Amino acid sequence: MAPRALTRWLSSCYYGIKLFPFRTERRERLAGGRVKGLVGIQIDGLAFPFLQQALDRGYLPHLERYLRRGHKLVEYHAGLPSTTPAAQAVYFYGNDHTIPAFRWFEKESGQIISCNDPDQVQIFREKLFAGETGLLAGGASYSNILDGDAERSIFTVSSPHPQTLFGRVGGWRILLLLLVNPLRTCRMFFASGIEFWANRKDEWHHRRKNVWRTQEGLFPFIRIFCNVILREMQTFGVIAEVYAGTPRIYTTYSGYDEIAHHFGPGSWPALRNLRYIDRRIGEILRAVDHVPGADYLVVILSDHGQTPGYPFQSRFGATLGDAVSAFLHENQTAAVSSGSMEFTKTQIGYLQDELEARQSSWRQRLYRYTKNHVQQKIQALVPETLKIDPAGGVVITYSSSLAHLYITGSDTPLNWKEVEEAQPMLLRFLQKHKGIGFVLARGEHAGELMIFHSGGQICVTEDPCFHQHELTFLRPYGAPYALLDQLYRFGLGPRGGDLVLFGALDEKGMACFDDQVGGHGSVGGEQSRPFIILPLGHPVLDKEQLSGYEFLYHDIFRAQVGEDKPDRTGPPKRETPRSINQQLFHSDLFLHD
Repeated sequence: MAPRALTRWLSSCYYGIKLFPFRTERRERLAGGRVKGLVGIQIDGLAFPFLQQALDRGYLPHLERYLRRGHKLVEYHAGLPSTTPAAQAVYFYGNDHTIPAFRWFEKESGQIISCNDPDQVQIFREKLFAGETGLLAGGASYSNILDGDAERSIFTVSSPHPQTLFGRVGGWRILLLLLVNPLRTCRMFFASGIEFWANRKDEWHHRRKNVWRTQEGLFPFIRIFCNVILREMQTFGVIAEVYAGTPRIYTTYSGYDEIAHHFGPGSWPALRNLRYIDRRIGEILRAVDHVPGADYLVVILSDHGQTPGYPFQSRFGATLGDAVSAFLHENQTAAVSSGSMEFTKTQIGYLQDELEARQSSWRQRLYRYTKNHVQQKIQALVPETLKIDPAGGVVITYSSSLAHLYITGSDTPLNWKEVEEAQPMLLRFLQKHKGIGFVLARGEHAGELMIFHSGGQICVTEDPCFHQHELTFLRPYGAPYALLDQLYRFGLGPRGGDLVLFGALDEKGMACFDDQVGGHGSVGGEQSRPFIILPLGHPVLDKEQLSGYEFLYHDIFRAQVGEDKPDRTGPPKRETPRSINQQLFHSDLFLHD
């Protein structure tokens, strides 16, 4: 028997035993012949430069081998906001549906929407995606924010028909899977303890060597869940889907993003964590190579990066909400939505779903005891609680380096003049604050966007034309005219704040309104530099510039499943008059002088 045929036969036997409960599903799918399939693997928050650092240090041997086998790593420019919900809305539905951030305030209903809260995400999912068919229809979603209409949505925040992994496998098959996968089961158990002590050591080193620190709070438990339990279970789920021939599969590894927020995107703990993600990706790639139930295109990507930064409160002595409160009318306070409690609620909710798949078991009793104990201790562990007080006059939602400020009392967005009338001096204060790079506000007339910064203000219309000195404030964040186009479309969105605040970017890093030392959601630095890995020869690699998220939906994901054809020319670009000043902005002399 030839070596390749022998390898294929041995792999078939190995996976056949390991994934025995899924043999019937595989047989049924293969009976109709192989179909084109898609496996999307997202490494949340990993920027192209930090991926290159990890490759250079040897942390990613499986990805390095994968690249040598005929795949190419390229960088693209993230959309705005550079956050997972907006990115996955485009990946799965074709546009971001004006999702303004990770958290925002719905003026009409008076609700805070946080993409860590399953109930709240379900509300805006039903509102924004009603009547649309997502990319993952008939497929599987593992550990994502949005489900993309997947038939199976496991560890996914939003889904009209969520399903637990225990429920997917079912009954006696759980015992069988534990018996035929003893290594994964033992690894998950012992790795939890190792991860806890690794976090203690990382905290000690971080506090010795870094000026900016974050509060520990519940982070050790979040880290264990993301980097051990969730990572192992989602990897097993994806491998099972590949074996069964599920045509569309998408999963997100969030461990790096969580650690990078806490220690920094280029920190040793964050980059070291990529070793374990790389191993799990290697397991998925081996399954695709040896026992795929469909002809899969594997797409490995990130949705955004992270820019190194500092907690706003650590540098300026007060949270953004406290700072804003000082400039409000008497007896008014800012309502602040931020903190780790939301994430914890989601993770405990996942655990509850899994346990409720088997009622009246020892797991159920243990869960109830643990939940009651955690609830008694929660206030002492959470560094910042959730405060929602729309009657106070102002609501602020934090999303890392981006914040939305809403004036309550009106169901419709206010322009900057109306904000001034409602809260005199507030806009001027934000404009001059060293922790705020610039502020967006709607203009007095339709189609106008105002940008306020420490040096003044500008009014942006559909076809902007400015002198060099008028856009100098944007240079730390990227190419000014390219940014103006992004900011214009984003700032006039219907769900954005009456004022939209962007964290300042200077020699000390990016200001993070959350308690973080790595930020994203806005513009500037590595947060705008995600990556994608595609097979050599893919039409998308012929394009000179990759920007936004739409090309991934049309030219990669949809094209693979046979619904769109790849577009070699790229999306049409909006034409703007190119004056002498604009040409200077695009010249190397001006950008690097």
